[in-house]
Amino acid sequence: MYVLENNRLKVEVAAPGEVYRGPRFDWTGFVTQVTLDKRVTYCVPERLESEAGTGGIGLSNEFGIDTPLGYDEVEVGEQFPKIGVGLLTKKEDSAYDFFYKYDVTPIDVKVNKTGQTLTFDSATESLHGYGYRLLKKIALDHNKLTISYTLKNIGTLAFKTNEYSHNFIGINNQIVNENYQLTLPNMRHLDVTVGTIKKTNQQLTWPVRPKGDFYAHIDLDQSLTSEKYHWDLYHQTVRAGVRELNAFEPAKMALWGRAHVVSPEVFVNIDLAPGETQMWERCYQFYQKESSR
Repeated sequence: MYVLENNRLKVEVAAPGEVYRGPRFDWTGFVTQVTLDKRVTYCVPERLESEAGTGGIGLSNEFGIDTPLGYDEVEVGEQFPKIGVGLLTKKEDSAYDFFYKYDVTPIDVKVNKTGQTLTFDSATESLHGYGYRLLKKIALDHNKLTISYTLKNIGTLAFKTNEYSHNFIGINNQIVNENYQLTLPNMRHLDVTVGTIKKTNQQLTWPVRPKGDFYAHIDLDQSLTSEKYHWDLYHQTVRAGVRELNAFEPAKMALWGRAHVVSPEVFVNIDLAPGETQMWERCYQFYQKESSR
């Protein structure tokens, strides 16, 4: 386990394969806990029940949830690359399923820690011509945590995929109810497909504790370029929150959660010809408001 710490934040980052060894989430820069001012925690597991879910914790990002590299080209028993994970083995002739527990040949990762910065350097190439190098940097600055990505296509084939962070957040382990407020200044439309979410102008909350999953698609208005962040999750009783500021144009946004977790998910599209590189970053700003006494 690696720990980055300054005067405001303590960030715990699992070494590749230390906490998570599944086929879904990026093994590099697996942020398992963020603590603000020694009194507010933010990260929770995907599921509280034993053996449920896919093993996500905290700030868990994933590449290719619906656009895996080379999956359709390989035969059953052959391997295809999953960025940040390694090579996965195709088990049957069916559509890719991110819930499925594919066998994993883990990626080799070089880790470097310098002061308040962690860097993860990894690369994978498949027999079918797909290859990538991922450089991921995690850095602290006061109350901000920035995760920077540099992805290069080192294979012989072009590829298109996407990336997002699942953001398994539960502020001080508070249950999801009307005390949580999710503000989305760029929200144009909300489509709730599972569960109950209340929308008031650009703010979402939960009038009742969720009994199971909730899920929604969020349509963002890309014309509002003056807005500098895409979501802000705040808990009224704890008086603390987190904003994610994205240095890229969002491809789409979704919202998932359960009674213990809220997960805003902002996607970035990736389109790389051989030799090309794409860079983007996510900046999380953690804050707590002073008590009004």
